[in-house]
Amino acid sequence: MRLKDKVAVVTGGGGGLGEGISLCLAREGAHVVVSDAKLETAEKVAARVREKGVKAIAIQTDVRFSDQCQNMIDTALREMGGLDILVCSAGVGGYAPDREPGKLLNIENITDEDWDTVIDVNLKGVFLCNRAIIPHFKKQRSGKIINIASIGARMPLDFLAHYDTSKAGVIALTQAVAMHMARYNVNVNSVCPGLIKTEMGANMGKLLSESHPVFRGMNPDDIFNTLVTNSVRKRTPQTAEDIGNAVVFLASEEGKQIVGQGLNVCGGMYFS
Repeated sequence: MRLKDKVAVVTGGGGGLGEGISLCLAREGAHVVVSDAKLETAEKVAARVREKGVKAIAIQTDVRFSDQCQNMIDTALREMGGLDILVCSAGVGGYAPDREPGKLLNIENITDEDWDTVIDVNLKGVFLCNRAIIPHFKKQRSGKIINIASIGARMPLDFLAHYDTSKAGVIALTQAVAMHMARYNVNVNSVCPGLIKTEMGANMGKLLSESHPVFRGMNPDDIFNTLVTNSVRKRTPQTAEDIGNAVVFLASEEGKQIVGQGLNVCGGMYFS
């Protein structure tokens, strides 16, 4: 119980990676505020968190808007009596939009709207949530912030230029916030997951099978497994729990000397 009675907020906690992170934090004794753009999904995860014997509440938050991010923090403090950990995992994939299903995006056909949507959620949303928690952590003189980036920030792809750029920005933003908050005994780091078989990962396999010249016509699951075997470990795909375990470590006392780092948790897809 490395996080016993700590209070954590997890954005994007209503499913996929955020759900896995929320459950890992709860396993270690943390009470969890599950924040998501869809209240219904947040409530379902909060119920699963409570099954682990800790407290949990659900909050609807669109991280693109500063007032909603501030409300999330204020509500967490009011309802849970404190706040120790912020995990920013809300994100969108930036794959083919509804207007052109099955079409890969690249620099030439990413529209202003495509770009703005991905940057607003994946990067601006992290900034707004980090900014909202800073006054509390400064006053408390302790806290942990873990921002979820991506291995795509290290090895960008032309059909995910907006997504990979947003995640590279998360790493840089994390380092800036870490520098600002270190004097207040607040650790700020990011985690860079590899390929995870969440809904977002499955969508990428489907998209590549429809449009990519190398993978066109292949079974989406086979594509996903092929990409995974390009990692050094050549093992089964990562799970949300794998990333959640890294988050727990960074949020615990064991990670106190890790500051401003982008931790690659990718099964060896990339070395840095």
